[in-house]
Amino acid sequence: MDIGKEKNKMILELICFHLDEAMGLCSQLDLSGLSPLEKGEWDKRMKTCKDAIEFTMASAQKLGKTLSPR
Repeated sequence: MDIGKEKNKMILELICFHLDEAMGLCSQLDLSGLSPLEKGEWDKRMKTCKDAIEFTMASAQKLGKTLSPR
């Protein structure tokens, strides 16, 4: 594998690693101090964030497959 492909692979793996870490951190947020209305709003926002992270992770993985030799 040439250096460019190896570098791409490493970068995409790091992106996925950090996205996975972000998902874990989202799950650790303590929203117990919020009112029920605020908590409902933040739950919706966090779901949107998690969906975006999952989409980005899947896109990075797909790009990795596209860039790797067949």
